[in-house]
Amino acid sequence: MSASYGSGQAFGQGAMPDVVLGPPRGSGCCAGSLDVVSLGNGGEIVLAFAQNAIVDGPGPDFVVFENPFVANDSTFAELGTVSVSGDGQSWQSFPCSATEPPYGSCAGHGPVYLDGVEGAFTPQEAGGDWFDLADVGVTQARYVRIVDRADITGMAGVFDLDAVGIVNAACP
Repeated sequence: MSASYGSGQAFGQGAMPDVVLGPPRGSGCCAGSLDVVSLGNGGEIVLAFAQNAIVDGPGPDFVVFENPFVANDSTFAELGTVSVSGDGQSWQSFPCSATEPPYGSCAGHGPVYLDGVEGAFTPQEAGGDWFDLADVGVTQARYVRIVDRADITGMAGVFDLDAVGIVNAACP
């Protein structure tokens, strides 16, 4: 794992890497979790799944958990661009250019419902933002990179990572 932080927020950085490893610590639709690391405006994190790999299977292949919340029919989203790589050098990015709903292939807009649960789960049970490797023409990835959107500033511009979960895995 590697991280480079941007400006604007440093929450959770002292708790790295433990704060982003393991299961998500969601608080449901109406309250964002504080078990996160803020990347800061333009910051990025790369997570390596050294012994495992995300593989393209039926439906979504992995999920990114941020800490958005919904109040008064508005989603308070902090968006990030997600990329995947098989070797940590060559990256394929999911298109993320939205600044308002619907957010498309950006991470950071799906409330997190899981709280410490490990194992199998459905999108409805888990929440988060789900990604399918087929959408970017990749069959297997060992690395996930998340980059905070530098074009979005203020509180809406600081991506807070909780966890990344593999849905379709190739285990050793």
